[in-house]
Amino acid sequence: MPATEIFEAEVQILDLVEYKPILTRGYSCMMHIHTYQDEVVIKDIVRSWVTNAAGKVTETAKPQFVRGQTKMICRIQTKGPVSLEKFDVIQQMGRFTLRDEGKTICVGKVLKYKPYDKKAGGAAASTGQTASGLAKTVSAANEMVYDMETGEMRPKKADLDKIAEGDEDDDN
Repeated sequence: MPATEIFEAEVQILDLVEYKPILTRGYSCMMHIHTYQDEVVIKDIVRSWVTNAAGKVTETAKPQFVRGQTKMICRIQTKGPVSLEKFDVIQQMGRFTLRDEGKTICVGKVLKYKPYDKKAGGAAASTGQTASGLAKTVSAANEMVYDMETGEMRPKKADLDKIAEGDEDDDN
């Protein structure tokens, strides 16, 4: 399953929150896609289609903002990598909703995505969990570990089998 931190989507805006009547670049809300839910940011609005009272559709390229009852194509950035798929490939993995203040404000489908690069991911590219409760992150300079109990990164301690005979610390 592919993962990404930024993707392009076709979004139908339903009703926005009363005190935020427009959706602009930088708008922050919660995204729900299959089992994932986290805060996302609208990075860019590529195109929008507004239907007026007479039923005429007006298309706008790169609008500054959009209002409720509008269809748009936008780029959405997540805080960390998320597994998803294009709507055309697997419909269930390509649908999502955007919510703000406990209200569903948008429904959408994934059109395309930028594959997630684990090398540039930093701490998000952890290699898993060890038996001692530490998650490892491999660094080019030195190996760091994330201590699950304190929530801090620290240098990895030397393995006991790599210590030469006679270098042990005496606790006497």
